[in-house]
Amino acid sequence: MHADTFAAAGLLAACLFFAATPGARAAEPLTVRTAQYELRLNGDTGDLESFAANGRELILACGAPRALFTLRFRAADGAPTDLSALSARAFSAAREEADGETRLILAYTELDGRPVDVRVTVRCPHNEPTTYWSLSLTNGTGLRLDHIDFPTVVTPDDLVATGGDARVFWPGMEGVVVEDLSLREGFWWKWRPIEHPTMGWIGLYPSSCPMQFMAYYGRDAGLYLAAHDPESHPKGVEYHPHPQGGIFLDYRLFPGGVIAREYAMPYEMALGAFTGDWHDAAERYRAWLETSAMPRPPRLAENPALPDWFQESPIVVTYPVRGTKDLGDMAPNEYYPYTKALPALESLSRQFDSRVLALLMHWEGSAPWSPPYVWPPYGGTEDFSKFVEALHAAGNLAGLYASGTGYTIRSNTDPSFTKEEEFGDLHLVDIVARAPDGTPAENGVCAGPNAQRIGYDMCPANEWVKDTVAREVAKILPSGVDYLQYFDQNLGGACYRCYAATHGHAPGPGLWQNAAMADIYRRIQELVARSGRRVLIGCEAAAAEPFIPYLLFNDNRFHLNLHAGTPVPAYAYVHHEYLNNFMGNQNGVSAFVDIPRSPLNLHQRVALSFVQGDFLTAVLKGGGKLCWEWGGSWDAEGPDHDSVAALMRNLNTWRRGAGKPYLLYGRMLKPFPVTGDYEIPVVTPRDQRIPFRSVFTTRWQAGGKTAQVLVNYTPEAQRVTLLCREAAGRAVLFTGPRAAGTEAPKAGADGLTLELSPLNAVLVEWGE
Repeated sequence: MHADTFAAAGLLAACLFFAATPGARAAEPLTVRTAQYELRLNGDTGDLESFAANGRELILACGAPRALFTLRFRAADGAPTDLSALSARAFSAAREEADGETRLILAYTELDGRPVDVRVTVRCPHNEPTTYWSLSLTNGTGLRLDHIDFPTVVTPDDLVATGGDARVFWPGMEGVVVEDLSLREGFWWKWRPIEHPTMGWIGLYPSSCPMQFMAYYGRDAGLYLAAHDPESHPKGVEYHPHPQGGIFLDYRLFPGGVIAREYAMPYEMALGAFTGDWHDAAERYRAWLETSAMPRPPRLAENPALPDWFQESPIVVTYPVRGTKDLGDMAPNEYYPYTKALPALESLSRQFDSRVLALLMHWEGSAPWSPPYVWPPYGGTEDFSKFVEALHAAGNLAGLYASGTGYTIRSNTDPSFTKEEEFGDLHLVDIVARAPDGTPAENGVCAGPNAQRIGYDMCPANEWVKDTVAREVAKILPSGVDYLQYFDQNLGGACYRCYAATHGHAPGPGLWQNAAMADIYRRIQELVARSGRRVLIGCEAAAAEPFIPYLLFNDNRFHLNLHAGTPVPAYAYVHHEYLNNFMGNQNGVSAFVDIPRSPLNLHQRVALSFVQGDFLTAVLKGGGKLCWEWGGSWDAEGPDHDSVAALMRNLNTWRRGAGKPYLLYGRMLKPFPVTGDYEIPVVTPRDQRIPFRSVFTTRWQAGGKTAQVLVNYTPEAQRVTLLCREAAGRAVLFTGPRAAGTEAPKAGADGLTLELSPLNAVLVEWGE
């Protein structure tokens, strides 16, 4: 037993019970103290009242009860019933000591007078900074269990924007640090509960939210909150203001439409203390992940599925062959026929001093973004085949976007395309995703009157869906393409929730979704293996954790986090050794960036992609020139093409040179601080300022060595200091990716002073 666990020896007795009855005297709080934290639960309700570490309170005290959990049940017709911990007819609590830990056991009887009893167990190992929470229940209602909100964790709102020193880390879209709640709440892209019909770019795991941990932290201490779930059950992972004040770190757990009388969470929620910032929280999560049973592919340096071109870090060049944006005129543009783009691509290859991967949009022979049928390409295969052959002859590569597991009935971009007859004749309404009331779910991604198409998301638990997707991929593979992002619009590689009672899966979100998508990916892996070519398959957004073994190269969208705060490379911190992603087509940047007032925003996006280990992406408009984003007007004034091209050339040379062991294969570490740089905020269209520094930096480990890379994306030289005592006297400085390393400057009182050339990087390396 840890000496600091309890305030008094009398509190050590096992099975001390507290009953909450009307008019009864308030029960004593349930308290656990260790050397690392103090936890306090309300003795009458089990509400989390306090979690303190290093003298800092990490939970908001609001003076009113907060339900520790809420359960949502659904009837067969989808009608919801919500029951909370505060509605229990009776509550009792017990304390046990076993196996070097304290366990608090909370029992809730007859929620809202119904035959639903709940048991919460809180494990508090004496020698760890983390507590572990689980929930089980008995359900006598006959209703199916839709989701569980648990545990209710509300932090103070003392973020930087309110004059405090705290920040929130949220793992949406690869990771973001939030300093101001109002950035998000004042925007149309505000928080929405994770429930039907909400979908798309939200805190949905495993989907656009690819990881399962959050953090709240300040100078003195931080709170780590994570689902330690190696099977990756669906969840909502969100943050937003709580109605009683403070910041709600909101986990919504989906058990899979459970109808059984007994249910127990198959994993625990981890709530712990740490010091530091988001890197330290990510380190905690990675440490758990690496000891868990979550499947992972071989590390990149050992993965036989990787094609040879992957080692050379080609720059992705993406553009449409019809029209210039998602909607509107779809007439062929100057890059069609396909071979007409070759001069522009060859020019860019020379400008970048790099191979390029041409990643085409609006190429489908059906209609732009109209799944599942895409092949043959628009205009037929003859010119497309010549295009691919010419790319390969020049040492370049070909790739295609497609739109995954949706079904298009009619196209909003090409009125000549319709599948209404097939949809009716095959009665395909039977295989589309269903709403909680059993009707076809009409909230499909990119499907609706004002979107790209009219249609539905298909439910991949149906064999027809799996067979159709596999057949389409099988048609494409012989074309010679090197990369196929077939699962664009399947964010993170996931499918969307379905409540059907006739598809062979449980009637609600659950593990069946992961299993259905994994089955599709395994079929595609077999097709790729039979093709004799190592073609990579990808999705929109970073691959969510259960799909990483199948999707090794994906379209990152970290710029979307500009609606909430400053994007950070948390996904790469946790997963970079196993896959690299690319910068993505940058769709929608102008919704998040006031481009005229943020003239270096593309430089910043390129530099951030580079330091987090992503392949770089060039998005083209007409004339072979770079543009700010996919979907922006080709007629608008673009970025300084030569400046951005120089930055991309310089940085990509580092990926193939001295930085390759780290930026391609490496394991990210917390960087040493840099001083002497300055703030270059990104300004939003709402006149908000998102903090960015003038120098980006990350630190890596590979082959027994450590290296920190620093990027100056500005057009002026900078002098900075790397506060790195560890490297003193033994560091090697690389000022160019192909130059031999030289002895780094001797560390002064403040660290290593470094000169950074414009639009370039340096790398400081030392042995372990």
